[in-house]
Amino acid sequence: MTRLAPRLIVIAGATATGKSDLAIRLAQELEGEIINADSMQLYRGMDIGTAKLRLSERQSIPHHMLDLLQVNEDASVAQYQSMAREIADRLLSSGKSVVVVGGTGLYIKAFLDELDFPETDPAVRER
Repeated sequence: MTRLAPRLIVIAGATATGKSDLAIRLAQELEGEIINADSMQLYRGMDIGTAKLRLSERQSIPHHMLDLLQVNEDASVAQYQSMAREIADRLLSSGKSVVVVGGTGLYIKAFLDELDFPETDPAVRER
């Protein structure tokens, strides 16, 4: 059997619509890995309201961009964009397919499109 070239697949939609199950099936079929694109799933402990899969439900498929932050830490789209793209580039260049899955449209748009994010000024933000 000929191995397929690595693919980048994006699955987007509302919570509890079967995105995760589809992502697992595709990752198994393509021998790929999954990158989370749900802003709330970046947080440890935000499991129930986000429908985050338990480790036992992930079918041994590596999942990236999950449980990175404490709930009192800020997430940024710019940081997500940089980290997720770096992971995807590494996986694709090693011959792995990538399934990006989630319901946060801005995160998916930032992953796919050229969005530039200006630097923030902590003093202005504080005011």
